[in-house]
This record gives sequence, structure tokens and C-alpha cells, in this order.
Amino acid sequence: MAAEIEHKYEVPLDFAVDERIVTGGARLGEPAVHELVAVYYDTADLRLAADRVALRQRTGGHDAGWHVKRYRAEDRDEVQLDSGPTKGVPAAVKAEVRAITRGGSLRPTVRMTTRRTEWPLLSAGGEVLALVADDEVAAELVADPAAGQRWRELEVELVTGDRALLKAVGKRLRKAGATRAAAPAKIARALDGRWPSDAPAPAGPEGSAAAVVGAYARRQRDAIVEYDPRVRRDEPDAVHKMRVATRRLRSTLRTFRPLWDRTAADELRAELRWLAEVLGKVRDAEVMAARLQGGLAALPTEQVVGPVAARLTGGLTAQAAADRTVLLAALDGRRYAALLDDLDELLAAPPTERGLRPAARYVPQRVRWATRKVDALLDAADAAAAAPPRALPLPGVLDRDTALHEARKAAKKARYAAEAAAPVGGSGAAALVTALEDLQEVLGEHHDTVVVRDLLRTTGMQAYAAGENAFTYGVLEGVQRSDAAGLEARLPAARKALRAKKARSWLA
Repeated sequence: MAAEIEHKYEVPLDFAVDERIVTGGARLGEPAVHELVAVYYDTADLRLAADRVALRQRTGGHDAGWHVKRYRAEDRDEVQLDSGPTKGVPAAVKAEVRAITRGGSLRPTVRMTTRRTEWPLLSAGGEVLALVADDEVAAELVADPAAGQRWRELEVELVTGDRALLKAVGKRLRKAGATRAAAPAKIARALDGRWPSDAPAPAGPEGSAAAVVGAYARRQRDAIVEYDPRVRRDEPDAVHKMRVATRRLRSTLRTFRPLWDRTAADELRAELRWLAEVLGKVRDAEVMAARLQGGLAALPTEQVVGPVAARLTGGLTAQAAADRTVLLAALDGRRYAALLDDLDELLAAPPTERGLRPAARYVPQRVRWATRKVDALLDAADAAAAAPPRALPLPGVLDRDTALHEARKAAKKARYAAEAAAPVGGSGAAALVTALEDLQEVLGEHHDTVVVRDLLRTTGMQAYAAGENAFTYGVLEGVQRSDAAGLEARLPAARKALRAKKARSWLA
């Protein structure tokens, strides 16, 4: 995947690309002319366009093949796939947009021909800083060929140059008579009004709880859709980021439950939990394998006795591969598509009565409720660690480790709530997010040591039963106990930051 940064301009018919647009010692290289033909695909109801995504098959030029482009405010992500000769849209291309099409049939929607004259913008040393393309475009809707359009536009796309160069060239172009194009992409202009604006419609009136929290929920929905193809391509950290977006969304639906229809929100939360669990099995195995590999690498050679790595990380790697197969099947399944459909429907629903309340008053109340739960669980952890243990005030808290684990989960929920509250909480919300994130990091690493210790004990006993020396498992378990003690030593400072006036005063 590549992130493209470009600006488009409308120009008069007699506009000439020449040295007037050159800046900062750069120069125009020799132009090249390309004849480009592109067919754009979408579903019958233009789902890709509604998500600001373009799918095309292009012939001609230096980048012929299938392209998937995701448009943002100033740049775009592009994936190019060369699938060779094929009839219809290749499976790999369909997978790139499945989170949007959800199994819907892709069909040609726009045919476009472009005569492109392209100049490289070169540095003094001959490095290509940007490409300046003068495009003469003819586009027609497949369903209505008579509704054709013709226009001329310029594109300036960065190659090795920076945004300052893009800005300077744009200034020169405007001085010469060019104007910034209203449409972000050719397909947007070709669809003639059926391409969405930069910002989706708010979930409620400006300043309402529904508008503020709904915008946060919408960003999580968009993150799930964005990371879906990256998970399929097995990009680093993609599973983690998609899982976090899923958790953020599920937590938001719980903390701000009165802002949505209760039945619909609760049903969706259950489905989001399923998705997070499917993603989590892959992610958790990756995290545990990395922690164990690091622990083994840190031990002196003489303390590693027997096939420890094969038993520990080998098994986890195999489990992660099996869990990934299950994950990919889930992403191709009807249950996941239905989840996304239900999510879109919920986010588009009219606000409830509480959703119409001012966000500045209602949202901090919900954040305060979520933060107080963190306080209660940390107090329960202290009670469990007391000698003798004091009465534990919360159900499900059996010992200090479980109390800290529950506090970690509560800290995540409170952090997500504070993130959603950023438009009304300002610097106070930012301070609370930072404090909760730091606490969550400490408690998360502590929980990892608990899980790894359990794995080490189980695997060590299996190794012993198989006639292997279990010494190394005990050494590693001791290291994890030491790590846990060090993490607990960081807890007082993390709790102090959480109680700081700056992080809490806005919740009053």
C-alpha cells in the first residue's frame, strides 16, 4: 500500500504547463504522453463511492492493473494488484473492498479515457520531486452513456518532494490561472453528485451528545473497514488495530448506552464481542510468542535446557496460524457482513432523547461514571493484597491479580470514553486519556505476566511428563514474577496521575 499526496487543479483551455510553475531551483523534465483507459467498478447502490473508495482497472501508462483507492482529506491510500488476465473482478481485488461491498456484486459503473501529458519536476541533481500531469478526460456512466463529460485538469503528485513543495507549486499554478478542483478525484466528478462530502452527516444537532459521541463511534467503524483488507494481507499490527477499533466501539456503545436504541445497541455489542474474540485469538498468540521469545533470548545459554523454544513459541506460532485461518473465514462470512450492516444502520438512526442533550453536560457524567469504576477496582486490588485480606467489595474479584485485570479492562473503557469526550473535555480530557493509557499499559503488561506464568507452568509440566528437563520453564517463570513485581512498583505513580486535578476537574 502506498500513500499518495496530490493536488488537483482546474485550468482554462489555453493553460500552458511551463516554467511558471517551477519553484525553489527545480526544473521541468521532458514530458511523456500516455493514453489511459480505466473502467471503474462499484455495487448497484454505489457502496464504494459512499465510503469514498474507488476501484478501477486501468490499461496504459506505467501502472496498468487493478487499483483500490481510499480518499481522505489531503491524501489517499492506493493498493495496486496485478492479477494477470482474468474474467471479471479477481478474488484478491474483491477481498480489498469486501468490508464495504459485503458480498454485493461489483459491476462497471464508469468508463474513462485520459490523454495524459506528464512532466517530472526535477531537483538540481535530477531527482524526481513531483509529477505534473495535464489530463484531458472523457468519462461516461455505463448505465447512461449519453450523460458523458469532458474536462481538463492538472494533477501535482509528490514523489520525493515534501508538502512545502506541493504548496509552493500550487501557489504558482493559481497565479497562472489554475484553481483547486472541487472534486477530490476523477471518479467523483464522473459520478456527478453521487460522491459524498468530506465529512459524514452528524448523528445529531451540533453540540449534542449524539453528535459528539456519534462522530467518535463513526471513526471506529471507519477504522474497522480500513483495517479489514490489511488484516487479510497480513500487514504488521493490522489485527491489533482492527481489534482496538472493535473494542473502542463496543465500549462506547456500553458507556453511552442511552444514546442509541437499547435493544439494537446491545445486540450489536454482542456481535462486536464475537469479532474482538476472533481477532484476539490471533493477537494474543502473537503477543505471548513475542514475550517468550524475548525472555528466552535474554537467558544465558547454559540456562536454556531442552527444546524449550519449540514447545513454547512453536506451539503458539502454530496456534496463531490456525486462528488466522478461522479469522479469515469469519471475515468472509455472513455474520461479519451482517454486523457491519447493523452497525451502519445504528449509526444512521435518529438520536434518542438523551442524545439530544448538550454534550458538554451529559458526556462528562458518563466519563466520570466509567472512571470511578477504575478507582473501585484498584481499591479492591489493595484490599485483596492486605494482610489479612479485607472484605472484597466487588463480585468476581477473587484475588489481587483478578482485581488488577478487571481494573485494566475498566481503564480501557474509561479511556475510550474520555477519547470520545475530547471535543467537550479539551485539555482535561486529554490529561485523563494520558493517565488512563499509562495505567492501562502497566496493568496490561502485568496481566501478560500472569498469563505467561500460567502457560509456563502448564508447558513445564508437559515437558516433565515427556521426560524433558523442566528447569528453564522455572527460570522463565521466575523472570515473569520479577517483571510483575516491577510493574506493581509503578502502580502508585500511575494512580497518582489518574487522581490529578487536571485529569478530573472537568468531570465535576
